Amino acid sequence: MAPDRNQLQSMSKREHESIKEYAQRWRDLAAQVIPPMTEREMITIMVDTLPTFYYEKLIGYMLANFADLVFTGERIESGLRKDKFEYASSVSPNKNRRAPVVATRKKEGDTHAVTTAPTWMKTPQNA
Repeated sequence: MAPDRNQLQSMSKREHESIKEYAQRWRDLAAQVIPPMTEREMITIMVDTLPTFYYEKLIGYMLANFADLVFTGERIESGLRKDKFEYASSVSPNKNRRAPVVATRKKEGDTHAVTTAPTWMKTPQNA
């Protein structure tokens, strides 16, 4: 029986598996899904299955194809090995540093959000 999208969504990267190995394993299953998945759908589902650190780094990228996802994942993996990420170095077992916390003070009169209806939505009765 062919795998479905739910099976792909429940997959996870193994602890000692490289991102390239995981992507190959994931893509092999994705190729069997019926009806076939679009490139964008594969990227979205694959990113959602990655560990939090990868997800946080990849979520802001507009990846054009699955190969870009793998390449970017490999760059993140390389950065982790080289201790290039503050988060990764702050949680490594041989260091007793905490990640820096940036606090901001609220000034009187600060606003969190302002919402208004765009002018094109206003009808002559509401104006």
